[in-house]
Amino acid sequence: MEKVILGDDLVIYKVPFIPSTSKEVLLFRVQEHINNNKKMEACDAFDYHGEFDELNEIEKAGIDICLEIAKQENISYTEHKHNSWINRVRAQNPIQYFFAKEPYHNHVVLNEGSARFVPKYTFIYYIQMPNNLEGDDGQLVLRDSKGKAYSVLPKENEFLIHISDMDHYPKAARNSTVDRIVFATNVGFK
Repeated sequence: MEKVILGDDLVIYKVPFIPSTSKEVLLFRVQEHINNNKKMEACDAFDYHGEFDELNEIEKAGIDICLEIAKQENISYTEHKHNSWINRVRAQNPIQYFFAKEPYHNHVVLNEGSARFVPKYTFIYYIQMPNNLEGDDGQLVLRDSKGKAYSVLPKENEFLIHISDMDHYPKAARNSTVDRIVFATNVGFK
């Protein structure tokens, strides 16, 4: 686990992870999940509830990493909660419905708006990154509490973990021929 300090109050963790399933099978499962949840297609965020063993492996590994970070940060808890989703940023139409006016978002606000628990950490696992990147295409932009923005370029087969109230958004990759596909989860504690 690599702890990356981007600013005074901006820390992310990077963790490589190779699942036991090939990328092709993961993408097939993702597409199957999207096909089974057509009502969410406009927003490109598809709630996930343990439907596929191949994706459950990623979910469990990411939650375990968050629990290890909580241990390192001396967070005590009696139970943890999580909610997961698959997110797609389309190559040909990268502006997501919910973020058309303001791309920055954070998962505390989103969870509160959905009457869910308040998360501490959010992890993003990169199943597929856009190709044909130029300049800062495809980067994840994170904003610290003072409004200063930092960017990181995620890699496929990598977890990025950050605190859930950190404003962030993925930059478009307009020359890409493939969608950005991630498996993401919020983790919170009681």
